[in-house]
Parts: sequence; C-alpha cells; structure tokens
Amino acid sequence: MPCFVILQDFANIFKAFIGTNYLTISFALKESGLLLGLVGIAFILFATAHCCYLIVKCKKEVVRRIVTNPNSLTGYVSSRLLSISESELERTITYGDVARAVLGRLGSILTNIGLFVTQFGFCVGYFIFIADTLESTIDSFSNSTKNSSSAFVDGDHHVATEKILKVHTHETWWQYFTMNLIHKPGGDDHVIPYQLLLLIPFPFFLLFAMIKRIRDMGLISSLANLAVLIGFISITVVILEDFEISSDVTWYANLTSFPIFFGQVTSAYEGIGTIIPIETSMEGNRSLYPLLLHLALLLFTAIYCFMGILGYLKYGNNVEQVLIWSLPKSTWVALFTNATICIGVLLTYPLQNFVAVEIVETTIWGSSIYESNESTEVTIQETREPLLNSGVPQENGFHDEVVARQPARKVSFWKRVIVRASLVIIQLSLALFLKQSYAYFSALVGAVGSTLLAYILPCLIHLRLKGSSLHPMILIKDLFLIIFGIVGMVTGLYCSILNIISNIHNNQ
Repeated sequence: MPCFVILQDFANIFKAFIGTNYLTISFALKESGLLLGLVGIAFILFATAHCCYLIVKCKKEVVRRIVTNPNSLTGYVSSRLLSISESELERTITYGDVARAVLGRLGSILTNIGLFVTQFGFCVGYFIFIADTLESTIDSFSNSTKNSSSAFVDGDHHVATEKILKVHTHETWWQYFTMNLIHKPGGDDHVIPYQLLLLIPFPFFLLFAMIKRIRDMGLISSLANLAVLIGFISITVVILEDFEISSDVTWYANLTSFPIFFGQVTSAYEGIGTIIPIETSMEGNRSLYPLLLHLALLLFTAIYCFMGILGYLKYGNNVEQVLIWSLPKSTWVALFTNATICIGVLLTYPLQNFVAVEIVETTIWGSSIYESNESTEVTIQETREPLLNSGVPQENGFHDEVVARQPARKVSFWKRVIVRASLVIIQLSLALFLKQSYAYFSALVGAVGSTLLAYILPCLIHLRLKGSSLHPMILIKDLFLIIFGIVGMVTGLYCSILNIISNIHNNQ
C-alpha cells in the first residue's frame, strides 16, 4: 500500500476529531482541577478509542449476517442493503444502518437524536462563539482607545488640545470617531450589544444552509481548516510569550464542577459518527484501521492537552470559557488571532448544519426526497460529518438510507428554503439567551449527544448483537461504559443547565 494512501487514511481519521475544540480545554481543566482533568482525559481517550473500535467490529458482524443470514438480525434491514454485494455493503453501510439493523427503529431514533443534538448544538455554539468573541474584541479596542485619548479629549468628548491634535491628527480623528459615534457614554458597558453582534454571522449561516450537496463545501472546509491551523499557531506564540505559571491553579481536583469538564471533553472527542464511513473508505487498507485510529487519537490528545495545560497554567482559574478570550487584548496580534478563529468557525458551520438539515427534511417529507445518484455521492475525504438515516419507516416496512446525495426536486423549492431558514432562525433564537454560556452549552451538547453516540449506543449494539456469546468480563465492561455514559449524561446535563440559567439571570 503506497505511503500517501496510508497518510490520507490517517488524515481522515484525525480530521474526524480535530477542530476548534482545543480552545475550551483550559476552561475544562479549571472546572476539574489539573490532575483530575488529565486522568479524566486519559479515561475518555481510552473509552473513545475502544468504542470507535467496537462500532466498526459490530459493523463487520452486521455485514456478515446480512450476507449470510439476515433473519438473525433483530432490527430492520433496508431492501437496498439486501440487494447489493458484500463489497458494496462493506463500503456503504452507515452508523445508522448498523443501529437500525441491531436495535430496530429505536436504534435509528437514538442515533438521529444523538447526531441532531450534536450538530444542531454545535451550530448554536458557533453563533455564541462569534458574537461573544466580537463583543470582547470590540470592547477591548474601544476601552484602549478611550484610555489613550483621555490626554487630549475631555469628559464631554468634544474639546481637544490643539497642540496634540497637530501631532496626532490621523490618530485623534479615529479616536474621536470611536469615542463619540460608537461608544455609548453612561449606557451599556458594551460598545455593540451582544444581540446585534449575533446578526453578523446570520446572513452567512443562512446562505450556507441553502447548500444542497456536501461536495459544494469542499473549498469552504479547506479554508476553515487553514484558518483553524493559523489560529492555533498564533495562540501558541502569544501564550509562550512571557510565559509564567499562575499562582491561581487548582492542581488536584474540583469535584463540584467535574460534570462540566466531562461534557466539554466528551464533546471535543465526538468523532465516532464519522468512524464507520472512514473505515469503509479504507479499501485495501482496513487492517491498519486500529493502529491509525490510536495514532490519530494520541496526536489529537497531545495537541488538546498541550494547549489546555499551557492556557490553564498561564491564566489559572481566571481563564475564560474560550482560550482566546483570555489572550492580551487591544493588540493587532489578538485581533488577527480572533479574526482567523472566527473565520474558521464561520466556515465550519455548513458541514455541521448540513446533517441537521437532512435529518429534519427526511423527518418531515421522508427519505424519498433524496435519490441515489452515484455521480454525486460524497467520498469521505470531502466531509467530516456522516449522514444518518431518518428512522422514518416507509410503506414497504423498510427504512431507506439517507446519504449525501443530489436531492430530487419533489418538494417545492420554497418549502425547503423555509425549513432551512427556520432552522437557522431557531439557532439564532437559542443563542440570544446563551450569552457567555458557550462552554456550558458545549458541555450540555457533549453530555447528551456525544455521550449517546460515543459510549452508550456502541455498547448497546455490541450487547444486543453478541450478548449471548460474550465473556462475562466483556459483558461487565460494556455495562460499565453504558452506566458511565448515562451517569455522565445526567450529571453533565444537570450542571450545564444550572450554569446556563445562572448566566441568563446575570445577563439580565
């Protein structure tokens, strides 16, 4: 096998996990304490790697049974899966197919709930992230301008010292404009209200929501990855400059807010939904899948911990929910870093939203609105997110698969526009109430959606598929991971909601 093919497969697996999630790990370590946090990351790494391996193992068993004895499966198997060859089945089966074949309609529903919560939740988080980042950046530059202009602008912002005006004419007029036309003296502490800043990404997200094929997002996805990489390098440079360990570090444990840590880290490791399509794309190279999976997760964890530990050690318990909010403000480096990260987040939106849109559309109109078209099917190299089945039974008793295909225009164009626009408006509406709650909302999404996809469902599928033949220790392990996921889900959901409610009250 050529080395470049192996590297391509490794890159696909790595891409399933990496994103802007490294920006929240410092705050997560604050919530857990440094030592407990690192132990927690190690355990979540182990659980994620194991469940990623487990779901692929279950996929292989489902494929074998569909080919040899489909009646041995306890759920639904679509007529499409029954009619194709084993090699084609191995190449096209999805997480949703596996869940439905083993757990029936419940498996399909749970899979779509987990996927919708994560993808829709990430999109809401992007609104919050961009608005909060813009608010922090604009406020810091405004305050810097106000302080530097106090030497020559009086309290009413109208009288300036003639001598300084002559020396700093260009700078003075910029500062005069900032203080009088943008800043609101005696009013809100913020230059531009959070609610208005939410409207800045709205038209872009609305436009992205109308994209019908993931293939059309290839350039957007590449630019997003480039922006995130540049942002990572910029943040590292800023943190290492004059690095000192803060005296305000919780070195051991903080059990009270540990569920917030769990939700955030689980959300960051949410990549299991893409693992089956990635593994199926590794034709001729699938034997290396376990090795490449472990290497990709180790590299991701190294980057994740590197940024998290550096950020937390430098800023201690004063670290913000997103690391870039803790960086020195009012500098061009900070402005550049914030801009690149915001661009990366902005361009990541369409891929995340596409999955949520497809689930909603197939729930409303059924999967018949999608037609199979081999010329437009998406390869795994072009997308980070899998598309799962709607779980809506068709008249023939089967569930037709939802994949990234060219939509058949059987539904009115304007109906689809209204549905897609409504989703974006709902995301915006939720973000209105979640100011300064990005980390807590991310923890909520991770606790509910990511936990369901990453820990609970793989073990449930494994138990149902091979329960009678499992060794008692394997059975105990699966049950432990299911209980671990449920406890993490409940406690993470509870703590996240409490913190979100507290922030809503504080922002009123």
